[in-house]
Amino acid sequence: MKSPDLDTQPAGLVFDQRYPDLGQWLRRTSLQDLVAATDHSGDFCSSRAEYIYMRVRLLAFAFTVLALLWVPIDLLLLEPEVLWPILGLRVGFSGLFLLLGLWVGRSHSLHTAWLRMAVFMAIPAAFYVSSRSVLGGGLPEHGVMVGYSFLPYLMVSLMAIFPLTLLEGLAYAGAMTLTVIGTELAHDNLFTLNALGEVWLLVLLAGIAIWAQLAQLHMLLRLYREATRDALTGLINRRALTHALEVELMTADQENRPLSVLLFDLDLFKRINDQYGHLTGDAVLQAFGRILETELPNPDLIGRYGGEEFLAILPDTDIDQAQAVAERIRAACHEASIRIEGGLVHFTTSIGVARWSPGETATALLNRVDQGLYQAKEAGRDLVVAAG
Repeated sequence: MKSPDLDTQPAGLVFDQRYPDLGQWLRRTSLQDLVAATDHSGDFCSSRAEYIYMRVRLLAFAFTVLALLWVPIDLLLLEPEVLWPILGLRVGFSGLFLLLGLWVGRSHSLHTAWLRMAVFMAIPAAFYVSSRSVLGGGLPEHGVMVGYSFLPYLMVSLMAIFPLTLLEGLAYAGAMTLTVIGTELAHDNLFTLNALGEVWLLVLLAGIAIWAQLAQLHMLLRLYREATRDALTGLINRRALTHALEVELMTADQENRPLSVLLFDLDLFKRINDQYGHLTGDAVLQAFGRILETELPNPDLIGRYGGEEFLAILPDTDIDQAQAVAERIRAACHEASIRIEGGLVHFTTSIGVARWSPGETATALLNRVDQGLYQAKEAGRDLVVAAG
């Protein structure tokens, strides 16, 4: 590899032969990470959405059964004039939770996860308001109201098992608290000692639940970053790439959209390590990762595939557009160099390009793009080749 003198002026970017301690970033979680999801990566949002989806679905099926198990108590203790309206509400309560549990679409979408959580909280809130109205707003003689009034506390407490941000937790807990306050106000009970005590207890439980949510989210963020990020480049690793590709292929199939992938290999990378040392090789990998982040629109779909290979997933991109992107990245490598003691180190890349065919598996697509990369290297390297 040619190593120019220090006086040589590079045409483009020059990267120093040093790299930050990304391990510290992997272990660090900022306050903003816990307050809102705006700084969370797309792959983490997708994973968190699946956590929420699975837990909402499990609880929905549980409530479907538990709601009906209360029917014998209603039959024994409620007066005939309120029994049938309450039974109708209870069957509806159970049926809505069953529908929620059967809702299986877009488990990886965070917006859909927020909607699932909203429905999960809204169903018992609606049942609570309706049942209180049917029962007259007060405690019946046999204390059945204790069971009905306990529902908001149960729902707020259950929020503790979800990895929610502070704003999300406050929104759901606040909505349930306002439901209780509005119900008590509608029945002229709000300013009684019992009602104020109920609201105080609900707020206390909400605070504990939100604390538990944030602790869960903090641990999940730390573990996820350590498990899915390449510590050298900061890009997602092969495991996360494979998962992201499966998700994007599912979306492309459902919405009939194009999708392409790029597979990169740094040319003669072993020679760089042998001639300049592994620290320079590490700097080249980092510099190339920064080029990919600059040239590609979604950093959550770019990753280190292994060694000196990198993979990029391009949703809504046909083969011609993907080739144009690949050529732009190849040209950017020509303009970049690594500053080392004694000169500058340049590097190039070979790129395979493939467009997903409907019905094609992720494995088949990766095999095809790998063939394109192999052809680029066999043809002399520093080339872009589209796989057939």
